[in-house]
Amino acid sequence: MNLTKNNGREFVDFIRMSEEEMSTYLPLAGSFAVIKCEGKYLMCYNLWREQWELPAGRSEGDETPKECAIRELFEETGQMVSDLEFKGLLKSQKVINGEISYNPVYYTEMEKLQPFIENEETSDIKLWNLKEELGYFDSVDIKIFDYI
Repeated sequence: MNLTKNNGREFVDFIRMSEEEMSTYLPLAGSFAVIKCEGKYLMCYNLWREQWELPAGRSEGDETPKECAIRELFEETGQMVSDLEFKGLLKSQKVINGEISYNPVYYTEMEKLQPFIENEETSDIKLWNLKEELGYFDSVDIKIFDYI
């Protein structure tokens, strides 16, 4: 059975725009990397939240949102890409206080996955067809598939 967790955030909207327009939406939060391979989407199992998620995370230093997505994809899944296409901003809010944030969402397709190395955050990766049973997954992440 597939079950969702909200982890304190709720989906509000997905805003399509050019990458240049992104800076008018603040605060920018961590970037997502959506990867399609063999007609399925790459998911990673987050040990801390005990759920399947899209690769994502906060930026470090002065890296751009795209650089953040590329780095997080590698750190969490071992997948190395040279470029990602900007798809828009995921708008979500904190359940507890309604605080809004915007997550840049990037996308690419790969012919074949590179080897996965388990790490402190991620214990497994899987290509998902959006239908098969995974167990728990993030309720905000799952909404991204409606817009990619």
